Amino acid sequence: MERDELKFTELDYLIGDHHLQMIKAALPYVHVSQQKFLSLLVKGNELMRTMELFQEGPEGEMGICSVEQDKISPIEMLNAMKPYGTKQEQDLFDVLINLIQGFQLRRNYQETAPVQENNTSSPSLMLEKLKNILSPEQQSRLENIQLMMQSLQAFT
Repeated sequence: MERDELKFTELDYLIGDHHLQMIKAALPYVHVSQQKFLSLLVKGNELMRTMELFQEGPEGEMGICSVEQDKISPIEMLNAMKPYGTKQEQDLFDVLINLIQGFQLRRNYQETAPVQENNTSSPSLMLEKLKNILSPEQQSRLENIQLMMQSLQAFT
């Protein structure tokens, strides 16, 4: 990842301050033996600040970073992590998110699909109906998910 693309998380903002950033900026200009000491000093300070955040209890500053319990899901977590990855990692996150959504879609369909004796509502027919209401990009993603699911079923 390029240096200019590096992003900071809420935790980084909570444990850092401008003084630590100034010390980090000065590191290339000091002797190597001093770089080691100053780097350890900065990281030690960040570690102490992190420990203090957790000592304040669940309502402390770390509570600011917490996600509401009803919004916790693997997809939400992957979407939160995605901006910090490289382009290749972001593409992998997209694949994982699509895969999880595909499994959720299949599970929801199986739970809500009416059981019919004459099988007029087959899964493939329902999937074709679903494709017809999607955009071309969404259709392509759905086809990719279908291929992944078929591949996974072949292994089981």
